[in-house]
Amino acid sequence: MTDRTPPPASSQSKVGVLFVSDQPERLQALRQSALAGREVYLWTGDHHRVPEWSVPLRGDPSKPETYAPLEGRDAIAVIDLADETQARRVARAVRGAFPPTSILVIDHWRRAHHGTARDGLRWLDEGELLADAIELVVRRVASHKRLRGLRRGLRGRRTCAFLVQNDPDPDAIASALALRRALGLRPERSPIITLGYVTRPENRRLIEELGIVVKHVTRRRLAELAPLVLVDVQPPYFTVPLPEVAAVVDHHPTTGMYHAGFRDVRTWFGASATMAAEYLLAADAKEIATPLATALLYGIVTDTKSLSRSASDDDLQMFAYLFPRADQAMLRRIQHPSYGTLALKRFGDALQRPRVHDGLAYVHLGRLPEDEEHIVAQLAEFCLGMAGASVSAVSGVFGPNLVMSTRALSPDARLGERLRAAFKRYGSAGGHPVMAKAVMDLEAWRRDHPFRDSRSLERTVQQALRKTLPASPNGTRPAFSSPSAARARR
Repeated sequence: MTDRTPPPASSQSKVGVLFVSDQPERLQALRQSALAGREVYLWTGDHHRVPEWSVPLRGDPSKPETYAPLEGRDAIAVIDLADETQARRVARAVRGAFPPTSILVIDHWRRAHHGTARDGLRWLDEGELLADAIELVVRRVASHKRLRGLRRGLRGRRTCAFLVQNDPDPDAIASALALRRALGLRPERSPIITLGYVTRPENRRLIEELGIVVKHVTRRRLAELAPLVLVDVQPPYFTVPLPEVAAVVDHHPTTGMYHAGFRDVRTWFGASATMAAEYLLAADAKEIATPLATALLYGIVTDTKSLSRSASDDDLQMFAYLFPRADQAMLRRIQHPSYGTLALKRFGDALQRPRVHDGLAYVHLGRLPEDEEHIVAQLAEFCLGMAGASVSAVSGVFGPNLVMSTRALSPDARLGERLRAAFKRYGSAGGHPVMAKAVMDLEAWRRDHPFRDSRSLERTVQQALRKTLPASPNGTRPAFSSPSAARARR
């Protein structure tokens, strides 16, 4: 029998949790994390009070009828009893009452079977649980220390500007927003700023869904907005000296010397959003609000390509924390934005052009409107999926800039390092080992690589890429194919 009636099975949107425990105080810490938002069923014996956030179960825990209220529900069962024989009886009763997804048994007896699955049960060693708890505490202490360091970098000031890349991505936007909230700063006095513009449709949709502003500013205005907190980027990315840099929070490799009041650069992280979420949780945030959880989740998804690229254990754990707190409908709206007619036409034209040679696919799009720069990155991602491609490169002209995006299947390509060495002198260049970008001043490029028209510009880029990108797996120098080169072979 239960003291209150649980909601109907049809209303259950998450997997529930059944606890059979003679030490219910263990559950309080869990309630603050893994159990939040879940239906929790708790058997503790008649002499224990049951917390408000749980549905109590009464009766003999070794009899299936005690668990009748869970019939038809999706749940996992955790058995935490001091008596091993009783724990096994309870496990059989639970399995007989309803088909839980998994039955976990806390091993108080240090048997050899802990950590393994036997008889349909998964055994967890108390020592392992203690190690996990210590690791969790150590991480929290480290997060609090970093938060204090970030605040010290601002020297007690209640205003700053969060500077992101020239065309900020979801990881940068969500991270800046999370850090601003972690510091408790007001949006109107501590704006998120960029020296460029937000061009990709999905990123503009993200900003619209969040109801925030990412402000374009000129280089001259940076001094007025200082101190600066650089997010998902570091000072060497910019081609001009920056005024006071109070802090840097980033996961990209460091590319040069610079001074910052506080520096948190963790290159083993797949996304800055993971780091920013840690700051937010360290700031005593009981829950990350749904819109921000959605944005941070999207930042992790985009920068790690849905956890398939350069994702650390920290990214995986933060993804698991954010996913049930995110608005999936909002996420779908962001991921499927609208496109202009010209962008779709150029995308379609480009799909007829690239070819793969020695593992490399390349295409030059020619000149497009400045607000369509996003098509370069999107097409580079698409071209990497072409048969035989291990590296892709797509370039185009947008206003005064020559923009190029590259993608690779293997981190051995070291794209960020290679593009930075070859193209940074013309503007900005860098990124990850498997995902990098260069934005170059077209006239600066022309001085070293004379060209007359779009075709000859394409050839200069093609030649530079031959020298820059890695050789194919068979050791030969990569051969690129472009429309003009294809015509020359005919």
